[in-house]
Amino acid sequence: MKKSLLFSFLTLCSLMCLQYTIKAQSVKFNHTYGSMAYNFGKRIIETSDRGFYMMGNVSAVSGNTNISIIKTDSLGIILSEKIIGDASLYWANDFIRTSDKGYLISGFTNKHPENGYDMLLIKTDSNINIEWERYYGGSDWDIANAVVETKDNAYLMVGQTYSYGAANGNIYIVKTNYLGDTLWTRTFGGDSADYAMSADVLFDSTYLIGATTKSFGFGDYDAYVINLNKNGDTIWTKNYGQDKEDIIYSIKQSPDSGFVFVGSTTSYNAIGLETWLMKFDKNRNYIWKLPEFWDIKNGDQLAYNINFTDSAHFLITGYTTALNGSKDLSLIIMRDFANFKFSITSSSLFDDAGYQAIQTADKGFAIVGYTEGFGTALSNFFVVKIGNDCSYSTTYEHILDVEEPPIVSENDLFGIYPNISEGKYNINLKESNSKQNYDISVINVVGQEIFRGKWETSLGDIYKIDISNAADGMYFVTVASFEIKSSFMLVKSSK
Repeated sequence: MKKSLLFSFLTLCSLMCLQYTIKAQSVKFNHTYGSMAYNFGKRIIETSDRGFYMMGNVSAVSGNTNISIIKTDSLGIILSEKIIGDASLYWANDFIRTSDKGYLISGFTNKHPENGYDMLLIKTDSNINIEWERYYGGSDWDIANAVVETKDNAYLMVGQTYSYGAANGNIYIVKTNYLGDTLWTRTFGGDSADYAMSADVLFDSTYLIGATTKSFGFGDYDAYVINLNKNGDTIWTKNYGQDKEDIIYSIKQSPDSGFVFVGSTTSYNAIGLETWLMKFDKNRNYIWKLPEFWDIKNGDQLAYNINFTDSAHFLITGYTTALNGSKDLSLIIMRDFANFKFSITSSSLFDDAGYQAIQTADKGFAIVGYTEGFGTALSNFFVVKIGNDCSYSTTYEHILDVEEPPIVSENDLFGIYPNISEGKYNINLKESNSKQNYDISVINVVGQEIFRGKWETSLGDIYKIDISNAADGMYFVTVASFEIKSSFMLVKSSK
């Protein structure tokens, strides 16, 4: 069972959805998850029963971060949650399925504080039971940003090291066997900062590394692509970019045996930060790029991840900035500059971002990221499931836990205004047939109740809340009766 709070004030904006064949009705939902103060979704994997594993990082207001893996059914309802970590910091950057039907988690930890941070690699079985946990690096910081399984039954991690090479950080690549024992390591870089964010195994069994360098290239940070054979020998390397900042976040081989990477750029006549994509053929010849034809506009856009659909369309997810300067989760589905299919963005007043999008078995799509604008915590896992016809739900549920009974929440019944004030707010009743008595509660981010009242709606359709004496910050308002429960987030600011 679940406890849910529905939110209907996020708008997804579809720009275009063309000629998509619908074979069956697919599932659609928009969910936030998280029972800690901070919850950041990073990766999503569809399971054989069409449910999902969602991986991210969670923490309280104070204390260390741990890894959270949430298992849901096909409707996004929580079945279980696994927390990985202890009093030490555990942070995950990647989560993949392995050929033995288990999973790999890569990131970093300070479990051995004398080493600063170590690369972290955790192997689990199909039920997320830990089989082994390994640490890699030297006496300083070493961080894994991505992991892939290789074709020779091994694992390849890429990231950054401060233990080896120049003092400003070098690209660090570690290959292990299936038990996590180190087979070889490689470092790349110069006197400035260099790091790797992504890797892929090519059809010829070699490895493609998507990195960023300030040591080599054309000016500021530039893209740095490395191709290694299975023994770690360099086949080729190449820089991409211009005289400003050009960064890779994700790289993949394309179905035509070429490759593509995405990230961000302030070059190419960009106005601010722009989504950057470069597509190459199998001979590494450049074919096209964003923002070459892109409609450059004010505000920032950035791509964190790229995947492919079964029709060879790109799934590009990241964020774009709204008019108020906050980040909105974004998804773009396209094949090339002449075949733009679909785009959505979120529209909350606070920051939202997407970290990964996948195509699902029902030919729809699922996006995972985080939101500060929806849900009950300071930040929440954010998962949007899109139908196979590019349709989506505009009703939002926050899924709090596994065992508590469902509570119907109807935000369509109430409104709260303003969302940001010096401490005075109004709750209005939108539907007259919902008149009954409600308990009003306001809690702060650590769960302390700072206001409680009763609203007898027979005496008026507006209830006034005054928390002027409270500290500036974020608060959560609950309006509840025996049958209905709604929650809102508000900000108290005296500035």
